[in-house]
Amino acid sequence: MRTIRTGHRMMVAVTALAIGLGTSTTPSTAGAADPLAVVKARLSPELARLVDDVDRRVPLAPLAADGSLAGLERPVTAPEPEEDDEEESIGGIGSPGKTFDMDLFERNLRATLARKTVGYAYSIGKSGQLDRQAGVGFARVAPDNPVTPQSATKAMTVASISKPVTAAATLRLLEQKGISVDSPIGPWLPATWQRGNGVDAITFRQLMTHTSGLLQNYQTATGTTAGKSTGSWGNIRIAVGQDLGSKSYKYANMNFSIFRIMVPKIAYGVDLSPLYDAPPPNVTPAQIDYLTGTVFLAYLKPVLALAGTQVGCANTDPNPTKLYALDGKAGWGPADYTQSCGGFGYNLSANGIASFISHVRYTNTLVSPAARSLMVDGGLGLKAYSGAHGTYHGHGAVWAMSGGRGMRGCVMSFDIQVDVALLVNSRGDYPSGCAVVVEAYDNAWV
Repeated sequence: MRTIRTGHRMMVAVTALAIGLGTSTTPSTAGAADPLAVVKARLSPELARLVDDVDRRVPLAPLAADGSLAGLERPVTAPEPEEDDEEESIGGIGSPGKTFDMDLFERNLRATLARKTVGYAYSIGKSGQLDRQAGVGFARVAPDNPVTPQSATKAMTVASISKPVTAAATLRLLEQKGISVDSPIGPWLPATWQRGNGVDAITFRQLMTHTSGLLQNYQTATGTTAGKSTGSWGNIRIAVGQDLGSKSYKYANMNFSIFRIMVPKIAYGVDLSPLYDAPPPNVTPAQIDYLTGTVFLAYLKPVLALAGTQVGCANTDPNPTKLYALDGKAGWGPADYTQSCGGFGYNLSANGIASFISHVRYTNTLVSPAARSLMVDGGLGLKAYSGAHGTYHGHGAVWAMSGGRGMRGCVMSFDIQVDVALLVNSRGDYPSGCAVVVEAYDNAWV
């Protein structure tokens, strides 16, 4: 029989990952001006009226209060981020043992990353409860003053760890609406988009398992082969407009970022695509796109709050985490991904990610047993990793920016009810995030 040995040296009694504790709340606005009115006062009258129209169907005040509507003032699309659809590789596997040692697991994590990063944070759960957490190094260093320590409670961009979050929230919505994961997406695509032959018949399952063919379509249309494509409205529309070609497995951010555009229509019947190509006076297509993204967040944020997890597509921290190379130079970011998030772009903390995966695995608060099985057994939003102690389920994160800057990360769930979130805010000479986690786990059995 396998057993678990958990020491108490670094036990942290902070926030339980289980249901009922740590639930996020909307910032109080008692005695303050109506936050939505404040936002609308800075917009053109035509855009303010459009915001009012949407608000009648989808309450936007909470998003105004937490800063998620700030980008509506921007009349142009933010520069598309550099991104990397690279999948993480898993290195060597340790020797099987009989007893899992939590202290050794934590030491293994830290030893692998020692002196190889600017900073990192991790959160480890056991049976749905926060067992330990830590921030090591820095979220910001000079010349990005103020110098700020890394923390498991500090949000940063989590790259492709966004995908299981999008999958869980979308599966919940599909169940609520009585829509099968094997039903076609055609009815939920923007009404004004041209659809190539076969695209309407793509299923939700195919999107979440990277077998939709959308990236192949995009590459055919644009003549690219590198696999790098963003989740922007424009790029997804290009892919949707091509006759469907190969539907072989091809990992792509747009398979999940498309939900940012479809969820508003599924959840609320909101489809702003007719206005994208013919916006009202003093309203730009970029603002229509951004408003679509905020409607998506209006659905996503309350769902993640069920797991006590705060999420956004922009980072409103006054001293946000930056991404570094190990060269002492200024870091990158953060960026506002409201016009591209879904397959990447969420800002989450290590504790928030661990709470999310704990709720997916051990409660029915966030997803149903059927949806859990689709994620874990069916590979919708989660990947399977082979290790010395069976099959593990999770997702890695890789984000490569100019100048060698970037991040790596991982969320992983093991069948002994141990869950891990790791976020590293620099590139460096260390394995992929999930390789770090798997090797630390496999070598923690004695």
